[in-house]
Amino acid sequence: MTSGAGERRRDHDDIVHVAIAPPKTLGEDLLKRVASLVGKDIVDTRLLLAGEIPRILVSGLDAGAAGSMARSLGEAGLMAFVCRDSELRNRPAGFRAHTARYGDGGVIFGDRRGGEIRIEAADAFLILRGRIRSPTREKTSTTKMKLNVPATVLAGGFPIMRRVTDKTAQESFQAEDFVRIYDRRSSDPRVEMFQNRMDFSSLGPDLTPSAPTNFAIVVAKLREWFPLAIFDERLTRRFMTDVPAAGPEEALEIHCRLIALGYLAVKTREHQ
Repeated sequence: MTSGAGERRRDHDDIVHVAIAPPKTLGEDLLKRVASLVGKDIVDTRLLLAGEIPRILVSGLDAGAAGSMARSLGEAGLMAFVCRDSELRNRPAGFRAHTARYGDGGVIFGDRRGGEIRIEAADAFLILRGRIRSPTREKTSTTKMKLNVPATVLAGGFPIMRRVTDKTAQESFQAEDFVRIYDRRSSDPRVEMFQNRMDFSSLGPDLTPSAPTNFAIVVAKLREWFPLAIFDERLTRRFMTDVPAAGPEEALEIHCRLIALGYLAVKTREHQ
Protein backbone atom coordinates (compact mmCIF):
# COMPACT_ATOMS: atom_id res chain seq x y z
CA MET A 1 0.00 0.00 0.00
CA THR A 2 1.39 3.40 -0.99
CA SER A 3 1.57 6.04 1.70
CA GLY A 4 0.02 9.48 1.31
CA ALA A 5 3.51 11.04 1.36
CA GLY A 6 4.58 8.69 -1.41
CA GLU A 7 1.54 9.63 -3.49
CA ARG A 8 2.24 13.32 -3.00
CA ARG A 9 5.87 12.82 -3.99
CA ARG A 10 4.91 10.89 -7.11
CA ASP A 11 2.41 13.59 -8.10
CA HIS A 12 5.08 16.23 -7.48
CA ASP A 13 7.56 14.41 -9.70
CA ASP A 14 5.00 14.12 -12.51
CA ILE A 15 4.50 17.89 -12.83
CA VAL A 16 5.39 18.97 -16.37
CA HIS A 17 6.90 22.42 -17.01
CA VAL A 18 7.27 24.49 -20.15
CA ALA A 19 10.46 26.53 -19.93
CA ILE A 20 11.92 29.17 -22.23
CA ALA A 21 15.21 30.91 -22.81
CA PRO A 22 14.42 34.64 -22.50
CA PRO A 23 14.77 36.45 -25.86
CA LYS A 24 17.54 39.00 -26.30
CA THR A 25 15.00 41.55 -27.49
CA LEU A 26 11.34 41.60 -26.51
CA GLY A 27 9.01 43.42 -28.87
CA GLU A 28 5.41 44.25 -28.08
CA ASP A 29 4.07 41.85 -30.73
CA LEU A 30 6.03 38.92 -29.26
CA LEU A 31 4.99 39.91 -25.75
CA LYS A 32 1.29 39.94 -26.64
CA ARG A 33 1.50 36.64 -28.55
CA VAL A 34 3.23 34.86 -25.68
CA ALA A 35 0.80 36.31 -23.12
CA SER A 36 -2.08 34.94 -25.20
CA LEU A 37 -0.48 31.51 -25.53
CA VAL A 38 0.24 31.06 -21.83
CA GLY A 39 -2.90 32.77 -20.54
CA LYS A 40 -1.14 35.43 -18.46
CA ASP A 41 -1.45 39.19 -18.40
CA ILE A 42 1.09 41.45 -20.10
CA VAL A 43 2.83 42.52 -16.88
CA ASP A 44 3.43 38.97 -15.61
CA THR A 45 4.51 37.78 -19.06
CA ARG A 46 7.02 40.62 -19.38
CA LEU A 47 8.58 39.63 -16.05
CA LEU A 48 8.78 35.97 -17.08
CA LEU A 49 10.49 36.86 -20.36
CA ALA A 50 13.04 39.16 -18.71
CA GLY A 51 16.50 38.19 -17.51
CA GLU A 52 19.29 36.07 -18.89
CA ILE A 53 18.73 32.51 -17.71
CA PRO A 54 16.05 30.02 -18.80
CA ARG A 55 12.98 30.05 -16.64
CA ILE A 56 9.76 28.15 -16.19
CA LEU A 57 6.88 29.78 -18.05
CA VAL A 58 4.00 27.39 -17.35
CA SER A 59 3.55 24.42 -14.99
CA GLY A 60 0.95 21.75 -14.41
CA LEU A 61 0.08 20.75 -17.99
CA ASP A 62 -0.05 17.17 -19.17
CA ALA A 63 2.77 16.05 -21.45
CA GLY A 64 0.74 16.47 -24.66
CA ALA A 65 -0.45 19.98 -23.85
CA ALA A 66 3.04 21.01 -22.70
CA GLY A 67 4.58 19.76 -25.95
CA SER A 68 1.97 21.61 -27.99
CA MET A 69 2.58 24.84 -26.08
CA ALA A 70 6.36 24.51 -26.49
CA ARG A 71 5.89 24.11 -30.26
CA SER A 72 3.63 27.17 -30.39
CA LEU A 73 6.16 29.22 -28.41
CA GLY A 74 8.87 28.02 -30.80
CA GLU A 75 6.79 29.17 -33.77
CA ALA A 76 6.50 32.55 -32.06
CA GLY A 77 10.29 32.81 -32.04
CA LEU A 78 11.20 31.58 -28.55
CA MET A 79 13.48 28.72 -27.56
CA ALA A 80 11.02 26.62 -25.55
CA PHE A 81 11.35 23.13 -24.12
CA VAL A 82 9.49 20.71 -21.86
CA CYS A 83 10.84 19.18 -18.65
CA ARG A 84 9.47 17.31 -15.65
CA ASP A 85 9.81 18.45 -12.08
CA SER A 86 11.69 15.27 -11.16
CA GLU A 87 14.23 16.06 -13.88
CA LEU A 88 14.85 19.50 -12.41
CA ARG A 89 15.07 18.57 -8.73
CA ASN A 90 16.48 15.04 -8.60
CA ARG A 91 20.13 14.92 -9.52
CA PRO A 92 22.35 11.87 -9.05
CA ALA A 93 25.74 12.49 -7.47
CA GLY A 94 28.24 13.52 -10.13
CA PHE A 95 31.95 12.83 -10.26
CA ARG A 96 33.56 15.43 -8.01
CA ALA A 97 37.03 16.10 -9.37
CA HIS A 98 40.02 16.92 -7.18
CA THR A 99 42.56 17.00 -10.03
CA ALA A 100 42.49 17.52 -13.79
CA ARG A 101 45.14 16.82 -16.41
CA TYR A 102 45.28 16.63 -20.18
CA GLY A 103 46.62 13.66 -22.08
CA ASP A 104 46.20 11.86 -25.43
CA GLY A 105 43.33 13.98 -26.71
CA GLY A 106 41.26 13.91 -23.56
CA VAL A 107 41.09 15.13 -19.98
CA ILE A 108 41.49 12.81 -17.00
CA PHE A 109 39.76 13.90 -13.79
CA GLY A 110 40.66 12.33 -10.46
CA ASP A 111 38.81 12.36 -7.15
CA ARG A 112 40.13 12.21 -3.59
CA ARG A 113 39.67 8.43 -3.38
CA GLY A 114 41.83 7.65 -6.39
CA GLY A 115 38.97 7.22 -8.88
CA GLU A 116 39.30 8.62 -12.39
CA ILE A 117 37.04 9.57 -15.27
CA ARG A 118 38.10 10.55 -18.78
CA ILE A 119 36.29 12.88 -21.18
CA GLU A 120 37.48 13.04 -24.78
CA ALA A 121 38.15 16.52 -26.14
CA ALA A 122 35.29 16.27 -28.65
CA ASP A 123 32.75 14.85 -26.17
CA ALA A 124 32.34 17.86 -23.86
CA PHE A 125 29.22 19.75 -24.87
CA LEU A 126 28.90 22.40 -22.16
CA ILE A 127 31.21 23.93 -19.56
CA LEU A 128 29.02 25.69 -17.03
CA ARG A 129 30.72 27.97 -14.53
CA GLY A 130 28.81 29.31 -11.55
CA ARG A 131 29.18 30.66 -8.05
CA ILE A 132 27.81 29.31 -4.78
CA ARG A 133 27.13 31.81 -2.01
CA SER A 134 26.93 30.03 1.33
CA PRO A 135 25.88 31.85 4.51
CA THR A 136 28.28 31.76 7.44
CA ARG A 137 27.86 33.10 10.97
CA GLU A 138 30.81 34.84 12.58
CA LYS A 139 30.78 35.22 16.37
CA THR A 140 32.42 38.30 17.81
CA SER A 141 32.79 39.49 21.39
CA THR A 142 33.49 42.91 22.87
CA THR A 143 34.45 43.62 26.48
CA LYS A 144 33.39 46.82 28.19
CA MET A 145 33.73 48.23 31.71
CA LYS A 146 30.40 48.94 33.40
CA LEU A 147 29.49 50.25 36.83
CA ASN A 148 28.72 47.47 39.31
CA VAL A 149 25.83 49.13 41.12
CA PRO A 150 25.37 46.65 44.05
CA ALA A 151 29.11 46.62 44.77
CA THR A 152 29.26 50.40 44.54
CA VAL A 153 26.46 50.74 47.12
CA LEU A 154 28.19 48.32 49.49
CA ALA A 155 31.42 50.32 49.09
CA GLY A 156 29.72 53.46 50.34
CA GLY A 157 29.43 55.01 46.91
CA PHE A 158 32.98 54.33 45.80
CA PRO A 159 32.61 53.32 42.11
CA ILE A 160 33.29 49.66 41.51
CA MET A 161 33.62 48.63 37.86
CA ARG A 162 33.13 45.21 36.31
CA ARG A 163 33.98 43.72 32.96
CA VAL A 164 31.02 42.78 30.75
CA THR A 165 31.47 40.76 27.56
CA ASP A 166 28.85 41.10 24.83
CA LYS A 167 28.70 38.29 22.27
CA THR A 168 27.13 38.86 18.85
CA ALA A 169 26.75 36.76 15.72
CA GLN A 170 26.94 38.36 12.29
CA GLU A 171 25.90 36.59 9.10
CA SER A 172 28.06 36.90 6.01
CA PHE A 173 28.30 35.06 2.71
CA GLN A 174 31.23 33.05 1.40
CA ALA A 175 31.50 32.71 -2.37
CA GLU A 176 32.95 29.66 -4.12
CA ASP A 177 33.17 29.13 -7.87
CA PHE A 178 32.33 25.79 -9.45
CA VAL A 179 32.40 24.21 -12.90
CA ARG A 180 30.19 21.47 -14.33
CA ILE A 181 31.00 19.65 -17.54
CA TYR A 182 28.23 18.06 -19.61
CA ASP A 183 28.09 15.87 -22.69
CA ARG A 184 25.27 15.71 -25.24
CA ARG A 185 23.52 12.71 -23.70
CA SER A 186 22.02 14.18 -20.55
CA SER A 187 21.41 17.25 -18.42
CA ASP A 188 23.32 15.46 -15.64
CA PRO A 189 26.90 16.78 -15.39
CA ARG A 190 29.67 14.28 -16.05
CA VAL A 191 32.12 16.12 -13.79
CA GLU A 192 31.89 18.90 -11.25
CA MET A 193 34.76 20.90 -9.76
CA PHE A 194 34.74 23.25 -6.77
CA GLN A 195 37.27 26.02 -6.22
CA ASN A 196 38.03 25.22 -2.58
CA ARG A 197 38.21 21.45 -3.07
CA MET A 198 40.79 21.24 -5.86
CA ASP A 199 44.45 20.26 -5.85
CA PHE A 200 46.22 22.90 -7.96
CA SER A 201 49.73 21.48 -7.66
CA SER A 202 49.64 20.38 -11.31
CA LEU A 203 49.74 24.05 -12.34
CA GLY A 204 53.49 24.02 -11.65
CA PRO A 205 55.04 27.45 -12.29
CA ASP A 206 51.57 28.94 -12.83
CA LEU A 207 50.54 28.11 -9.25
CA THR A 208 49.63 31.15 -7.13
CA PRO A 209 48.75 31.58 -3.43
CA SER A 210 45.17 32.47 -4.42
CA ALA A 211 42.58 29.69 -4.85
CA PRO A 212 40.27 31.91 -6.98
CA THR A 213 43.18 32.75 -9.30
CA ASN A 214 44.25 29.11 -9.54
CA PHE A 215 40.69 28.04 -10.30
CA ALA A 216 40.45 30.69 -13.04
CA ILE A 217 43.62 29.23 -14.58
CA VAL A 218 42.09 25.73 -14.50
CA VAL A 219 38.92 27.03 -16.15
CA ALA A 220 40.99 28.66 -18.90
CA LYS A 221 42.77 25.34 -19.45
CA LEU A 222 39.43 23.52 -19.67
CA ARG A 223 38.39 25.87 -22.44
CA GLU A 224 41.60 25.07 -24.29
CA TRP A 225 41.23 21.32 -23.71
CA PHE A 226 37.58 21.31 -24.82
CA PRO A 227 37.57 23.75 -27.76
CA LEU A 228 34.18 22.57 -29.10
CA ALA A 229 32.31 22.95 -25.82
CA ILE A 230 29.93 25.83 -25.13
CA PHE A 231 31.20 27.98 -22.27
CA ASP A 232 28.61 29.62 -20.04
CA GLU A 233 29.37 31.68 -16.94
CA ARG A 234 26.05 33.45 -16.38
CA LEU A 235 25.72 31.85 -12.95
CA THR A 236 28.76 33.70 -11.65
CA ARG A 237 26.43 36.69 -11.44
CA ARG A 238 23.62 37.10 -8.94
CA PHE A 239 20.08 36.27 -10.01
CA MET A 240 16.76 36.48 -8.24
CA THR A 241 15.23 33.07 -7.64
CA ASP A 242 12.22 32.56 -9.90
CA VAL A 243 11.48 28.93 -8.98
CA PRO A 244 8.64 28.62 -6.45
CA ALA A 245 9.28 26.78 -3.17
CA ALA A 246 13.02 26.52 -3.79
CA GLY A 247 15.74 27.45 -1.34
CA PRO A 248 18.95 29.11 -2.58
CA GLU A 249 20.87 25.85 -3.13
CA GLU A 250 17.92 24.12 -4.78
CA ALA A 251 17.27 27.17 -6.96
CA LEU A 252 20.91 27.15 -8.11
CA GLU A 253 20.62 23.46 -8.96
CA ILE A 254 17.47 24.12 -10.97
CA HIS A 255 19.13 27.00 -12.80
CA CYS A 256 22.02 24.72 -13.78
CA ARG A 257 19.58 22.12 -15.03
CA LEU A 258 17.51 24.63 -17.00
CA ILE A 259 20.62 26.04 -18.69
CA ALA A 260 21.80 22.56 -19.69
CA LEU A 261 18.34 21.56 -20.93
CA GLY A 262 18.10 24.79 -22.91
CA TYR A 263 21.33 24.10 -24.77
CA LEU A 264 20.32 20.48 -25.39
CA ALA A 265 16.99 21.68 -26.80
CA VAL A 266 18.79 24.03 -29.18
CA LYS A 267 21.06 21.18 -30.31
CA THR A 268 18.04 18.91 -30.85
CA ARG A 269 16.27 21.56 -32.92
CA GLU A 270 19.35 22.08 -35.08
CA HIS A 271 19.38 18.39 -35.99
CA GLN A 272 15.67 18.13 -36.82
